Order: sequence, then C-alpha cells, then structure tokens
Amino acid sequence: MVRRSFSALLFLFSLIGGAIGFGAGELLLAKVGSEWPNVWVMALYFGILGLAVVFFCLLAETISPEIAGQGWRLRHSSSGWKWLVPAAFVILFAAGTIFQFLYGFGLGQRQPAQDIVLVIDKSESMLKTDPNRESVEAAQKLIDQMDGHKQVAVILFNERPELLQPLTSLSGEAQRKEVIASLDRYQAAGQTDIAGALQMAMEQLDARTHSRKSMVILISDGYSEVNIASATAPFHAKGIAIHTIGMKNTQVDATQLLRSLAAETDGSYHGIGSAEELSGVFTKIYDLNRGWHLMGERSADGGDSLYYRFLRILLIAGIGSFIGLALGIVFDNRHLAKSFTLGGAIAGLFAGAAVEAWMGLGIAPGVGRFIGDLLLAAILALSPFLIPTKRPGTTGGSNPLDRAAHRSGGGYGRPGSDSFDRG
Repeated sequence: MVRRSFSALLFLFSLIGGAIGFGAGELLLAKVGSEWPNVWVMALYFGILGLAVVFFCLLAETISPEIAGQGWRLRHSSSGWKWLVPAAFVILFAAGTIFQFLYGFGLGQRQPAQDIVLVIDKSESMLKTDPNRESVEAAQKLIDQMDGHKQVAVILFNERPELLQPLTSLSGEAQRKEVIASLDRYQAAGQTDIAGALQMAMEQLDARTHSRKSMVILISDGYSEVNIASATAPFHAKGIAIHTIGMKNTQVDATQLLRSLAAETDGSYHGIGSAEELSGVFTKIYDLNRGWHLMGERSADGGDSLYYRFLRILLIAGIGSFIGLALGIVFDNRHLAKSFTLGGAIAGLFAGAAVEAWMGLGIAPGVGRFIGDLLLAAILALSPFLIPTKRPGTTGGSNPLDRAAHRSGGGYGRPGSDSFDRG
C-alpha cells in the first residue's frame, strides 16, 4: 500500500534551510567567486545548500516525525545525524564539481577571452561625465584583479587614438604595475573618433604572433560618424566581441552607436547612470568572459543558445535529485529515497527554469538564485505528497508482525524492511 505524506514543519524547515543555504552561497560568491575556479565555487555552493536543506529537514523530523515515522526517530535518528555530512555535503560537493565541469566544458565551443583591449574615451566631454577619472580607476582595478595568464592593451582616444600600453602579459607583478601606472598619464581633451580607436585595437590584436580568444571593452560618452559594418567586420570575422559602456548624459544617437557596435560583434552594452558605477560594470564584463557557472549569468558570446539553457536546467535538476537522495540516506529508508530523489529532480527542473529565466533578464542575479534555491527546497519538501511512498506493514495484513509494527509506529526505517543495508 502507498500513501501521501505532508509535514508542515518539514516544509517550513526546508524553506529555512534553502534560505540559509542561499545566504551562505551569496557570501561565498562575494568573497571568492571571482578568484577561485568556478568548479570549486559551485562544488562548495551546492555542498553548502545541500547541507543546509538536509540539516533542517532532519531537524524537523527529529522534532515531529510525520514523514519518517515514530519508529525512525526511536531507532535511526541518531544514525541519520551521523550520515548528515557524508550524505548531504560530500555527495553534493561531488555533484557540484562534476556538473559545473560539464557546464563549463561546453563541448569546446566557447573559451573565455585571454587578450583584452581597453579602449577609453579621453575627449573633452569626459571632463563633465567623469570629472574624478573614475574610468581610469576602474580600469586600474580591473587590471589588478585579472588572471596572470591574460594580456591587456590600453588605448585612449579623442579625435586621435593613442596607444598608451601595447598588449602586455600580466604574468609578472612588474608588468601588471607597469600597465596600471601607464593609465595615470590620462588627460581629457579634444573630440571623439571611435572608428579610429577600434582600428588601432584591431591592429594590436593582429600584431600578435599567437591566436587566442580576445575581446575589446570600449567606454565613451560621445558620438562620432562610424560605418558600423566596416568597423565591426574584422572583429566579427575573428570572433572578437566588443563590449561597450555608455557614460551618463550620452546622447541617443551615441547610445545607439554603442549598442550597435556590441550587437554586431556578439558583445554587450552597459549604460550607466554615474561614473561611480564603472568599476562594477568593468568587473561584470570581465567575470562574464572568464567562464560561466551554473548559478550565474552568461555573456552573449554563445550564452543564449538553447544548448546552454537546457543544460543548466537539467544539471540543476540533477542537483535536486542528489539532495533528495541525501534525504533518503539520512532517513535510512529506500522508499523515501525514491520519493525524495524523484521529487528533487522535479524541484530542480522548476528551480533551474526559474534561474534561467531570471538570468535572462540581466538584472540582480542574486534574486534569481534566491528564487531558485527556495523553489528547490519547497518542492523537495513536498516530494512524499507528490510521489506516494510505500507504507510497510500494510501489504494485505496477513502478517501479524507487520500489523504490530504498523500499530506501534514502526513504519519507515524498520530494520530488514525499508532501511538501507549499510553493512
């Protein structure tokens, strides 16, 4: 016989676990998200989330065993706590590692940019839109946090482009400091010629003796006559994205120009309200192009393909199923394990779809993660209700021992009947 089970306490505690797991995950992303490899970041993220959800579900059943049964609390709750970390954290850490590797691998179709050209407007109008030279400070901060295997060039432009720093490796601290110091020579004056600046950027990339994935970050507050098709053709042909940033008070035609340059090269456009936002925008562009992780945004460079959309949803569904399996292990019941594993997969599908839909909006990615984590925790807690589980001791009533076990609350977790064989 099968039954549907629901525990309000388990549902509430699962949500609490999801919220705490989200908070800890956000702290992790803020502290090391841009420094550690994405594989380790996501492994820890899902390990922490799984541990938080399973911990609070286990706590709820220990207080009021509505799902696992009184017999479980009497006989197996202590072993459930012993298995908490191995089942919840270790399994989810391993799953996060494998799934992030699959997501980041991308069948070799996409690699993050290794050579970066910063193209910064130094026309006279920048004295008004960027009086405190925030663009310089933001560029210096970005260069300081770049990985050591990157190369960077810096071009300043007004009516004439100026190669402030040729393409230079950041592998040594001396080279990095040299590039950062070169930006201190910035002085605003003159008009704007974006086409000339892009031509010099292309010349820098063409002069390389190697071929690596590249991108251009261009910041400007003005408009100039640009043949968009001609200016972007060499970048498009070589798969080099132009990411553009429009300063405050940028005119409508200037904004449209920057949007078009980005769109024609599969780059991204970012409009900012004040110069103080530049550092965050520079970092966002860089992070989107250093590799994607399962709970983050993707750049436009191949990131909107159906492959990546469905892959994220399926992999998060896998995460949900492993959290469900961990619950089955700590409850020491194979029937609940089946219910929670399948329910977790369904929860992961909804959570993955929510994360994918929200990230597509390009705003407040943390909100998308919050929605996804809570959806996963909520639907997972409903698994025994959505997917009925076998209730031992009610398979026809012919066995007096089964009936006795059922009446005494032996229920789930009864040795020799439903518990996992742990040797």
